Amino acid sequence: MYMLVLTSVLMSVRTTTASPTSSMVLTTSMLFRANVKAANNSAAADPLFKYQKLSVGDIVRRDYDGHVNQGGVFGQAEYDYNNLTAFLSGSLSYTNQWRYDRFYYEKSKAESESHGSLGFTVKGGVNYKFPRIDGWGGQHNVFVNGGVISRSPYLLSSLFLSGDVSNEINPNAVNEKIYSVEAGWTYHTASFNFNLNAYHTIWQDKAMARSLDITDAAGNADRGLINMQGVNSLHQGIEAELDYKPVKWFSVRGMLSLGDWHWTNNAVGYFYNSQGQPLADAKGKIASGIYADDHAKMTLNQKGVKEGGSAQFTASLGFTVYPMEGLRIGLDWKHFSNYYADYSLSGRDLSINGVKNFETPWKVPAYSLVDLSAGYTFNMGGYKTTISGNVENLFDQEYISQAYDGAGHDWQTAYRVFYGFGRQMSIKLKVNF
Repeated sequence: MYMLVLTSVLMSVRTTTASPTSSMVLTTSMLFRANVKAANNSAAADPLFKYQKLSVGDIVRRDYDGHVNQGGVFGQAEYDYNNLTAFLSGSLSYTNQWRYDRFYYEKSKAESESHGSLGFTVKGGVNYKFPRIDGWGGQHNVFVNGGVISRSPYLLSSLFLSGDVSNEINPNAVNEKIYSVEAGWTYHTASFNFNLNAYHTIWQDKAMARSLDITDAAGNADRGLINMQGVNSLHQGIEAELDYKPVKWFSVRGMLSLGDWHWTNNAVGYFYNSQGQPLADAKGKIASGIYADDHAKMTLNQKGVKEGGSAQFTASLGFTVYPMEGLRIGLDWKHFSNYYADYSLSGRDLSINGVKNFETPWKVPAYSLVDLSAGYTFNMGGYKTTISGNVENLFDQEYISQAYDGAGHDWQTAYRVFYGFGRQMSIKLKVNF
């Protein structure tokens, strides 16, 4: 259940400052109750409906239940012969979803239509272990994996045009699809391990629903809703990792990941009002039909633009020493770069029959962190005991962990910028009984 109610904090304000609180309560009531349509809730036909004063416990903005029923089947087959292994798995699911709204709809209209959709997964892979051991005592291994996922639309973000306030189902809702393949090679000896793999993943029809303020045909405030269609992206890259222990008292490890994640097309979306009707303009005029020539739309140009929110180049290098029995001391260096600020389509970007051009977002400064760890295992009262500690970000490096891209695609216009944690220390005691 999702609801927003007026809390006791507001009550405490009302008892101390009557006039400002009274105004705030009325403003809160008007702000959201004005969006309740008389066609959905007959109480809204009363002009005084939106002026009703709220008290503690009253519903302020939303009060609805989201229902998801899902069932499915799964199967997997495996093959193992000599040095060759293979598997194939698949699943089929049916998802039925609807919502029940007690704030924007009266009881007879509170339950939306239900929407059912099929989803499926298909995954398979082959692994071959070379039978011969080479001159260094190592063994080679190669593998290939692939898969396809078709995922039903999410209840709030794509199935409904505005999942918080409306029962209108998005007529453009489609399954999100993922196609992925990876291939790799591994090499192992008694003291050395190395893994190398490459991946290529295509995401299709990602959900991207947004809204903006419009007026209806009578001049009343309304919401224009849009679901961008065909939002596709590509994730591809290579990854490598190794660990090596040449002697009993020393080991070294490392990792490298180089990715290329970007949007692959320009998306188009169509506008609807809060009742799910196709819009022709921002003044509430209804189009002659869905996808008709006069159905208002918007184009999002982002083909080739880098995806934000994650570092696309990462590397690490570390070592551990064992100076005496039971004692270990480790040091790890981690590097993050090719990190682009996150960005999203907001209501401010929307315009009827408009075009929004996205550019490559601000590239957050690269940074490196060093972590120190240590542990000692000993016998305490006949029980194996380990005391360990960690110091993360040993040198108290200042770095940006999250940011959203601004209009200038630079640090001056970036917003919601968060710095990462400074030096942190922890200690742990573990006793095995």
